Amino acid sequence: MAIGPSAVERWLDLSTEELRAQVTRLVSARLPGDHAVWQAIRRHPALVPRIRGVLSGLAATAAGSKDEAMQRVWISNARAALDQVVPPPVKAVRKPAVEEAPAEEPERAIDLREPEPAQQRQPHKAIPSMLFQEPS
Repeated sequence: MAIGPSAVERWLDLSTEELRAQVTRLVSARLPGDHAVWQAIRRHPALVPRIRGVLSGLAATAAGSKDEAMQRVWISNARAALDQVVPPPVKAVRKPAVEEAPAEEPERAIDLREPEPAQQRQPHKAIPSMLFQEPS
């Protein structure tokens, strides 16, 4: 089975082993998070947790192998691609062509008064020390 947005539709019906093989191929393909395959996967809420489980299994089997570091990076990138939220495209809004004279900003007035003195702060009162008595 090929990796593509149309193939993702059939992943819902795959057994765990078949899905694991497909996810392994997907992880090693290192597709960016905004790729059409990841978008197709995120559209299926039932498929996302299954793929998370397969990714956890892949991380467990990669432990102790000579390529463990590389596999972990690829798996973490795949998890990030699953979590990625791609906002819908924003439609451009045409602004009406209205010619207006630019509004003049009023000049800022400079306050030449002297600042009022802050209230006199009272010095902190000394906190009395506490004496503890031993129980008799």
